[in-house]
Amino acid sequence: RALPRTYIYYYGLLGCDNSRDWSSSLRKNHRKPSTGSLNGVHLFASNLKTSLLSCTNGGVKVVWKCFYQSITLILVMTDDSPVETHLLHLLDTMFNALVLLIGLQELECVQNVERLKKDLKCCYPLIDNLLQGTQLMYPLTQSVDVVAVEDVSTLSQCMDAFSEAVHSGYGCVSVDGKIIVATESWWNLSPLEIGLLAHLIASLPPARCQDIPVYLPRASNKVAHRMLVFSLLEGVHVCVLCDAEPSLRRAQDEVGVYWSGLTERLVKCARNPSSVPPGVDLSPSVLAFCLVNLRSRRCVSSLKPSTFLGDSINNTLSAGFQGELSTEERHRYLVDFYKTVADNMLPSQVKDGVKQETTAANGAQLRPPEEVTPANGRLLHAGIPHKITESYICTKKYKAYTLHQDEYNLFVLLTPNTPTFALRKATMDVYKTLTDNKEVGVALEGAPVN
Repeated sequence: RALPRTYIYYYGLLGCDNSRDWSSSLRKNHRKPSTGSLNGVHLFASNLKTSLLSCTNGGVKVVWKCFYQSITLILVMTDDSPVETHLLHLLDTMFNALVLLIGLQELECVQNVERLKKDLKCCYPLIDNLLQGTQLMYPLTQSVDVVAVEDVSTLSQCMDAFSEAVHSGYGCVSVDGKIIVATESWWNLSPLEIGLLAHLIASLPPARCQDIPVYLPRASNKVAHRMLVFSLLEGVHVCVLCDAEPSLRRAQDEVGVYWSGLTERLVKCARNPSSVPPGVDLSPSVLAFCLVNLRSRRCVSSLKPSTFLGDSINNTLSAGFQGELSTEERHRYLVDFYKTVADNMLPSQVKDGVKQETTAANGAQLRPPEEVTPANGRLLHAGIPHKITESYICTKKYKAYTLHQDEYNLFVLLTPNTPTFALRKATMDVYKTLTDNKEVGVALEGAPVN
């Protein structure tokens, strides 16, 4: 018997000045006929044994992807990238977000479509968060967002002790969805699972404590675990994964025992918008950056990297430069730049890095990571005979430079009055400052930097 197929539609807005306009217009004017058209085109192609992957029209790109021959996700986004790599990653992430909250068994064999529609409602805040809700970079980089803090060993010891007290080896502390510290077992989860859990925490409504059933898409996609989330401060949460024990009340009592003495340290973490320790001094011309470790799949990003400059003159210059772009604009331009170069030029994997996933969310076998060569068509200019490790763009509002060095990809947004000939040096200075810093090394590698 042919199983019914469920279609889920999402309208995105990442990375375009007028994205909110067309997205809201599309939502407002959306009717069943347009839904039927999206269904019909895809079904028509399937009946002809043809795979309809994507189409572009009027600056809007539509991407279809089917999972387990039962769920089809249709993503409508601005056409803001020459390739579809990040859109396909986003669709995979969105499907795994559904798995996270309702389990794979309910999705791979849909028996009651109306019941599934009701069950899926709990997933909408998480998927909206993946599309537009935060300034996390995970949906693009496929790397976990982390925060580098001073004296992380104290927080780490407290996290381990608290996890042991609640009989859980999986725990983390996050600020606005970025991981400050986590247990070893937490880091042993796949980047997909850690990234989705971080977004789930960021998408939750304000509450002192919450008990949520979750399915780990890779480790346990058919058996639910309990995720206990406790609010320590505004934007700062401690989270643990456990089974039937302990009760929420007992775990809440342990929170006061272990975390009440670290309020001052947590306040510093919450009030630090730069994601790097105060001792990291960057040039006032740096508006934003994103440093991705391809080996550990962790990234440090900041939209206010010059907040803690010690020199008053530099502070004045920084305020003058950064005042031209709001935080939202800097995030949008950094995302635009990442989409332009990351999927086309820079390598996204390292050969001897962490173990790669071999099975996709839809059950298909993943191909091994491709080399960035002209032959596979991933470059913007297929005639270039060498690997690209650096690139830059210049606009009226900003300049941007990207660098691939060792196992790192670095993306830097700079002020428009930065001389073009100085972009590379400014980027190399940022790279050296970040990679030489012990706290940043601990956040990205999990071990102190020598």
